Amino acid sequence: MKKVQWDKKLKKQLAFLPKDEREKIVAYYDELYYDKRDAGIAEEEILREFGPPEEVAEKFTEDAGARKATAGDTAARVFLIVTLYLFVGIPVLAVLLSLAATGLALFLSGFAIAIAGIADFFYFIAQIAIGGVSAAYIAHLGIGLGVTAAGLLLIPLFLWLTKKLFLLCGKIFIWTKNYIRGKKEA
Repeated sequence: MKKVQWDKKLKKQLAFLPKDEREKIVAYYDELYYDKRDAGIAEEEILREFGPPEEVAEKFTEDAGARKATAGDTAARVFLIVTLYLFVGIPVLAVLLSLAATGLALFLSGFAIAIAGIADFFYFIAQIAIGGVSAAYIAHLGIGLGVTAAGLLLIPLFLWLTKKLFLLCGKIFIWTKNYIRGKKEA
């Protein structure tokens, strides 16, 4: 086994510890390794002296009084999450779905505004062709173009807002999954 593999296994075994504590342990073994290597000891001998990463991790967790999550811990977390979803999650989900529907409606309203502007523009083109040019008709042509531009400018904004809302929902579900599994953020 190489040092890189040993470090990877040690980090995996210490995954349930807080990040700063985990980094201190790995840094300690890195420093110890490089000191011994500089003293001329071979990599295999150093790693043999350290012992298997599982035993090293166990020693630190015993020293810290920490323990790994058990099936009971996972069941308790699942019960907590189910309870929270029933009394908090379902109403929050309803609000999120309402917000998503609102975002979708706003997105579609951008198209509706643009179509209305185009219809207004062509309606007054027809009015000019039938009844002649007037200042009001020219003004309505400008209004039609302006409304079309406003609708087209709103479409990307509403699409972006809707996308951000769905990404936020996804992050909430990922956090929940990691919490149930007992994983801490790295």
